[in-house]
Amino acid sequence: MKAARECLYIGPRLDEASQMRLAEIKEKQGTLERQLERDVAKSTSKSAQQQRILADEVGNDDDDQRDLEATPLAALDLTYDDDADGTEDMIDLGIQIGKMRITERIGGLSRPRISEEISAGIASQQQSPDQLPRHGGQIPRPEDIPDGLHGTSLPEFLRPGTEYIVPTSGFFFGQIGESPSIMQFLPFRAAADNFIKHYLIAVHPIAPCTHRPSLEAAYATFWEEIIAGFEPRPSIQAVIFAAMFSGAISMDENDIMREISGYPKDNWVASLKMGTETALSKANFLRTTKVETMQAFIMYMLPLCRAEVSRAHSVLVGAAVRMAECMGLHRDGDAYGLTPLETHVRRLIWHQLCFLDIRTCEAQGPKPVIRRDDYDTKLPLNCNEDELTHAIAPPESVDIWTTNTLSLIRFEINEMMRAIWLDRRRLETHKLTLTAVLAKIENFRRRMSEKYDHLLDVTQPLQRYAKCVMYLLMYRLHVMILHPYHSNAANPMPPRLNQLLITSGITIVELAIQLETNGVFQDWAWYLGAYFQYQIALLLATEVYFRPQSGEADRIWSCLDYVFGLDRRLPPEAKGLQVLSEIQNKTAIYMRMRKMRGPTSLARAMPGHNVLAGTGTGPSPSSATASGGPPPFPPGPSLESMQQQGGGAPKVERVTTPPPFQTAAGNNMARQPPPPSQMVFAGVSDSQALWSLPPNRGSPGSSDASSVAHAAQGGAAAAGLVQGGGIMDNIDWDTVNALFPHDPQTGGLSIQGFHDANFGVQGWAG
Repeated sequence: MKAARECLYIGPRLDEASQMRLAEIKEKQGTLERQLERDVAKSTSKSAQQQRILADEVGNDDDDQRDLEATPLAALDLTYDDDADGTEDMIDLGIQIGKMRITERIGGLSRPRISEEISAGIASQQQSPDQLPRHGGQIPRPEDIPDGLHGTSLPEFLRPGTEYIVPTSGFFFGQIGESPSIMQFLPFRAAADNFIKHYLIAVHPIAPCTHRPSLEAAYATFWEEIIAGFEPRPSIQAVIFAAMFSGAISMDENDIMREISGYPKDNWVASLKMGTETALSKANFLRTTKVETMQAFIMYMLPLCRAEVSRAHSVLVGAAVRMAECMGLHRDGDAYGLTPLETHVRRLIWHQLCFLDIRTCEAQGPKPVIRRDDYDTKLPLNCNEDELTHAIAPPESVDIWTTNTLSLIRFEINEMMRAIWLDRRRLETHKLTLTAVLAKIENFRRRMSEKYDHLLDVTQPLQRYAKCVMYLLMYRLHVMILHPYHSNAANPMPPRLNQLLITSGITIVELAIQLETNGVFQDWAWYLGAYFQYQIALLLATEVYFRPQSGEADRIWSCLDYVFGLDRRLPPEAKGLQVLSEIQNKTAIYMRMRKMRGPTSLARAMPGHNVLAGTGTGPSPSSATASGGPPPFPPGPSLESMQQQGGGAPKVERVTTPPPFQTAAGNNMARQPPPPSQMVFAGVSDSQALWSLPPNRGSPGSSDASSVAHAAQGGAAAAGLVQGGGIMDNIDWDTVNALFPHDPQTGGLSIQGFHDANFGVQGWAG
């Protein structure tokens, strides 16, 4: 060494410090390479710039702060007892309450003790049985449901809904015996024409997987061959049947009876489903190298994977991913010298498969199969479909609305959701800060608005639909990140972040209501379940129950009245207790039948009580007392009985802009009593702070019923302090305040879309 200075070069024998230095150098090299790629991309053609995925350009540049708490009552993975009830895939669907369907997996994380969490929160409010609304019937209590229930004896709230369509296992594993003739399932020509017409009106514009002119030509050829007595090739049979199947699903029952008649909708759907599966089986889709066969399979899966998704759907999507990769669909068609039309279709197929991957992942978990680094398939060009029909060279992307714009919007946000799934894991492992993720989301949202807002004319129904979908999906990103940290007794969520979460949730529900009820969207309302399943209503119900005087209460109740079909004549406190008690009872029944086991940390965690006090913008009830145990939690009457008294689903009224934003200093909220001295703060879940025994305490058993019952028992050792800062200690408030500034006119956050009258409940009739 020269001048007694340490050599900066790494020697051939790497000790621990040298290995860490080498890893740091490699990380910095990777960062520089990614930045160089972005700089080079800026100098590419306009078409190439348009095809870049925005989620790739809003990476994390600041990962220095890494201290985040875990969430003991939420887990990525669970296992199940072998003697679980033999209800097949029906039990996968969870429970239905109003328009909301939830399983043990909420927000992508498993929550096997959600019933206990809700029960603890309601008990803390000191509600007495006399305060419960009396409206007749009650739902069964968990202990009243016998073991061994099967599909025919399931309670109504556990049964599949109208959107549930399960794939037939026989066609996946091979038919037993000779495959039936496709002619057994082929509708008469007039009915088939109607199904294809509705596919082109109600399915293709919002979930395209084909090139429309090519599909129309293939459909004409299909019937020419049928009339001539020839059987069309199996792959084209599968495409045509998949299109008719999707068209039938998108139709209303009254439309089918009026335009086609003969049979009810369920009969047509079942017949066309079997026809599609038979055609796919004949096309050998498990062994095929034909893009056309894969195209038909994705067209078949898209209407299946909406609001109600079972493990059967997830398994099929996983198989489709592997088959698509074996066919090279994860590589862009430009690399193979394919025509612009072939490349366009391959891009549609791959990115629709990416959507199915995320949708089945959030429904059944545990994580996406496709990783961003594993494919280079570009986004489709922003051009009209007819420009691709005979194109020799790719057409230029244009900066106006085209037939591909809505698909581009959905594919862009889907890839950001994929990135958020990875970021959530990095948050749990203390490799990323909440500030960095919020900045990433806000950067993405701003760039999406800059890229697409000016293309959308809200006077045109489909373009207005596209804007509503874009805003709904973008504000779901806030909820995906923030909902696990909603409420924290030891370190409450600051009012600004709490308002961001709650207002994002309200905006999502308001947009979903508009997409489902506005008459100009009726052709596309059938697909809403693919975007949103109303699970955020559980968080909103918790928020308004514990803080009935919140400035957002009116908007929240307008949403909850619609989602749960509540009687608007009832007082808010009765409705809040009604909703939460029914969720608590039904989830308890579901979890008992599900017989799941989670990590032992789930058994040790203790649900908190009213921990929302101090986290929001309005006062909360202060009825809880510091002494004495809470009274037993009574089972709540059902929402069905409320609906009978109230006379059906209400019409949501106009609401006003939220009142001025309040700070935590101005709250008159009651603080909950401190936790027992032997407990330590262990994290936070959707709406509860979590207190648990120290890591060296408690039973080492699993989180089944027996281990949960004894998990709280332990010695009297003093609790240790949580080491390191919590999530709120690591927030860069200068960055947060810059991302979400205060709007003095509205009193809320200055974020585009939150107070836009065209995109709230106020704009329904527009």
